[in-house]
Amino acid sequence: MTAHAMAGDEDKSLKAGMNGHVTKPIDPDQLFSTLQKWVKPSEERVQVQQPEVPVGRPELDKTVLEEEQLPASLMGFYLTDGLKRLQGNKRLYRKLLLNFAKDYSTVANEIRQALDAKDFEHAHSLLHNLKGLAGNLAATDLQTAAVNLEKLVKGVQKKTPPAKELNLKFSELENALNQALESAQTLGVPTEENIEKPSAGELADIPTELSQDIAKRIRNAAEMGDVMTLNAIAEEIKDQSDTCTLLSKQIVQMEEDFDLNGIQKLADA
Repeated sequence: MTAHAMAGDEDKSLKAGMNGHVTKPIDPDQLFSTLQKWVKPSEERVQVQQPEVPVGRPELDKTVLEEEQLPASLMGFYLTDGLKRLQGNKRLYRKLLLNFAKDYSTVANEIRQALDAKDFEHAHSLLHNLKGLAGNLAATDLQTAAVNLEKLVKGVQKKTPPAKELNLKFSELENALNQALESAQTLGVPTEENIEKPSAGELADIPTELSQDIAKRIRNAAEMGDVMTLNAIAEEIKDQSDTCTLLSKQIVQMEEDFDLNGIQKLADA
């Protein structure tokens, strides 16, 4: 599974010994069909008891309802495709859009500065991240603009791309980015999470052996994107101490937000 989606990348993967090649942003149907082709079910299947689906929906407070709302359309985004990638999770999609509006308002300036300084490696890194995020959010025009500019700066060593072409592709990227940011900003601002987190001093009070074990396990699970294991670890440690209870809640919250990079940083802490 890779963000390398340019012509020839699949052939390189197969020649290197891979069985298949699934690109990001993830298309769930493609991912599951590829897994089904190569991962065979074991002879013994565990029967999972499905919970009963309640007839009526429990009362939800106004804040929860607002967090689940998305407009019928949003300029610069294909909401149907985005929801499909997120398995219909409107609350998560809205949160990701709000975080995009908050965190990426300066990225065009950062890319422009890197291009002006001829720091094409840094420009490529910024564009690669932006391309992946745009794909996950179904911001197709922004993703295309990022791909087109990335092609010019990827692997540049000595020969500088033509300034006219760089400026044209950057202008297209900037326009697409500004459109996406303006649209996402109409949704409001991210809701601050009120989850109480253990302080550095409280984390230091966890016995060393247990602390190292938790850190190793949550880092490995986060690197694999294994949210089931993260939930299992959180459930396992929650009664160890008051600090572990707070840590457990923090892990669950970050897992629900798909903040896997944040969990790896938590493991370092």
